[in-house]
Amino acid sequence: MTVSAAAVSPAPDGGAETGFLALLPLPALILAGSEAGTTIAGVNPALLALTGFDEAALVGSGIEVLACHHGSHTGWTPLREALARGEAQSAELLFGRNGGASFWGEIHLTVLPGEGSPRFLGQIVDVTRRRDAEDALALSRQREALGLLTNSVAHEFNNFLQILIGYIDGLKRRLGDRPEPFIQRAIIRSTEASERAAVLTRQLLAHSRRIAPDLRPVDLAAAVRFGLDRLRPTLPAGIQLDLSIPDDLPPALCNPIQLELALGHILANACEAMSGQGRIRVALFAIEPGDRTLQRPEAGAVGLTVSDTGHGLSPEMLSRALAPFATTRESGRGAGLAIVHGLMKRQNGTISIESRPGEGATVRLVFPAAR
Repeated sequence: MTVSAAAVSPAPDGGAETGFLALLPLPALILAGSEAGTTIAGVNPALLALTGFDEAALVGSGIEVLACHHGSHTGWTPLREALARGEAQSAELLFGRNGGASFWGEIHLTVLPGEGSPRFLGQIVDVTRRRDAEDALALSRQREALGLLTNSVAHEFNNFLQILIGYIDGLKRRLGDRPEPFIQRAIIRSTEASERAAVLTRQLLAHSRRIAPDLRPVDLAAAVRFGLDRLRPTLPAGIQLDLSIPDDLPPALCNPIQLELALGHILANACEAMSGQGRIRVALFAIEPGDRTLQRPEAGAVGLTVSDTGHGLSPEMLSRALAPFATTRESGRGAGLAIVHGLMKRQNGTISIESRPGEGATVRLVFPAAR
């Protein structure tokens, strides 16, 4: 519900405005202009519930107190300029919650009638779900484009393979007791084709890494719960899924859409390793600031582990588990963990795997903490 400025009667003591704010169902605030700048003069309970701040932390502060300190700051400068000119403004901004998490919101500012310094009524609509859906659609289109590229590369690979196959057939027909120049030429040409294939593979990987996600502070516990709720119906009936979340978990700097994609690949691998029967345990954890194993030790980190009761991995398989097309099963998906590896690198995170034959496997994802 968007309220007309005419519906609010200004009062010198702000009493009428404060009472009106409390009746609004949407998060709302009053901004008052002065020589020192525009500050928050009043907020309603819906805004306090949305942001997690208390009234004392907001009233008297500039509107920037609601901005997210990580991620995108696009739009805040035009908003401040419009306030300075005393003009109405609407914008879609990345807001911050108390504790470091964030949300996307649409803010609509209307100039209140009256004399003297300008006063504004602002209302904020949480549009995080719409933004995430748009990001998911964009990522889907990017993946489709990457799939088309992969299809075209497959044709090139087929040409290279035809060279290899042709010369291998020639080797079989002409192989004898004595060396022949043809054999040497075949080996050389086959080696050249293999090298070209390796170069093409590197180009494909380089292209795929250009897809940069929108990173922002995310409540990892809420994101993992949401992702598991969506993925749970896709798991085999014989799989038991447990979730463990500690208290006071700081927000993680990541992308919720790519987090869900990573979880989907890991759970699919775990289900295949257990042949549809077993237990998967997802546990979240925090790493305190100062840990020198982190790229940003001053900020700390947040992560999760996914453990299964499958057949585990041999040391040889464990060493190449993140490589493309590595698989322990004839019908395995192969590229799942390699995709997760790429998703984590794009989010400045890390992935590691612990496993022993017959003892299952544990995949560990670590994201920078948003502090």
